[in-house]
Amino acid sequence: MKAVIIAAGCGSRLESQHKGMPKTLLKIGNRRVIDIILDGVLKSAINDVVIVTGFQAAALEEYLSSNVLDSLNIEFCYNASWKLSNGISVLSAEENIQPGEEFILLMSDHIFEPEMLKHIVETAIEPDQALLALDFKLEFIPDLDDGMKVQCDRTENGRLEITGLDKNYRDYQAIDCGMFKLNHSFFATLRNSIEQGRDSLSDACNSLAQNGKMIGVDIGDRRWIDLDTPEMFSFRGLISSITRLRDKP
Repeated sequence: MKAVIIAAGCGSRLESQHKGMPKTLLKIGNRRVIDIILDGVLKSAINDVVIVTGFQAAALEEYLSSNVLDSLNIEFCYNASWKLSNGISVLSAEENIQPGEEFILLMSDHIFEPEMLKHIVETAIEPDQALLALDFKLEFIPDLDDGMKVQCDRTENGRLEITGLDKNYRDYQAIDCGMFKLNHSFFATLRNSIEQGRDSLSDACNSLAQNGKMIGVDIGDRRWIDLDTPEMFSFRGLISSITRLRDKP
């Protein structure tokens, strides 16, 4: 199984901190965000990684080519349309995934506890389904207003069926953690959504949700954070707890 990491955007809200370099190269202590993410990938027994680049692609490729662990096999794919919505970046990785192959999709500015990704990797999906990690601990979300809200129902077999995703929902049950388990078939759904002028990742997920094919997994007590604004870097206690757990063998 491969992990696809979207790292194409310019991170405009973090411009005051990254000063023109890819936001995933920002440091937390003495470690860069991308290194923390890749450490979690390795701890989940994934050795093959596809990184979708765009803004300052050469800088990110140069860093990873010089600093990546030998146990990781990294492929790069370039999204020339990186200024557009994130669905375009995901579609850019289609040729790096084999037909019928499952893969993990991650964001380059989200850090998380290793057990969270392990749980997603181990959860089974059908070939026509997509799986999304969900956080129901709404009172602990650092930036709830900016989070992708998720409406979902629990099915008879105990699984969570996602019925919609929208940042503007007032009535919702969980927040999208930006961690997915997908099948190659997701690219067809994404392409169809883009052709209809709906080019975000959430647009494609909503298409699946309408057909009962978008499922969720409750992350429980596991923690994560989306480092997409300068304010998020001020949550030092949460960040420290995540990175400290990562350092355990």
